[in-house]
Amino acid sequence: MSDTSALDGPNSSGAVDDALIGVTLGRTIRAARTEQKLSMRALASAADISQPFLSQIESGNTMPSVVTLFRIAKALGLSPSVLFPAVPEPEPILLTRREDGKHVRVAESDDGATSRVLSSGTARAATVQEYRIAGGPYIGDWFESDGEIVVYVAEGEVTVSIDGRGEWVLRAGDSLAHPGALRNRWAVLGPEPATVLLVYAVTG
Repeated sequence: MSDTSALDGPNSSGAVDDALIGVTLGRTIRAARTEQKLSMRALASAADISQPFLSQIESGNTMPSVVTLFRIAKALGLSPSVLFPAVPEPEPILLTRREDGKHVRVAESDDGATSRVLSSGTARAATVQEYRIAGGPYIGDWFESDGEIVVYVAEGEVTVSIDGRGEWVLRAGDSLAHPGALRNRWAVLGPEPATVLLVYAVTG
């Protein structure tokens, strides 16, 4: 089953292999760590994960959650989009069907939220992810990054909190843009599920 299709025309498609994505991501993290002369223990400590878990990520045996990936990127001083593997031989047009897209855990715990990567890669200026959050109460982890963040609520009601700046209730059709460096998290307080699009754009 293909995750993302690269189109030359209406009848052509390409496939992204899940195992290849994991291996490519692991190699990218290991190369960045080696270039900065960081030990695996030092990077794991800075990213607040265990060394064995980092080893599994670097070897391509497991995919990190979104939160963990952002922590690793911050510890390396890199943009998270640099670590996301690009689609092999990317074409100008990418099509992701409803049933496709790479699924990534939002957190290491089973907290009722899932993420689907719709578009990513170093050749693209933005990463787009679809979050599906089960009915509340749900409060996500705090996280931050570089770049710019746009949160768009497609379904349900989500509260976005930005540390030291306030909180905003977003309903279907609402969006909120803010610098990724501002520590932020989401919450679904009502019983209804929510669908959120997160656009992460590299700046500079």
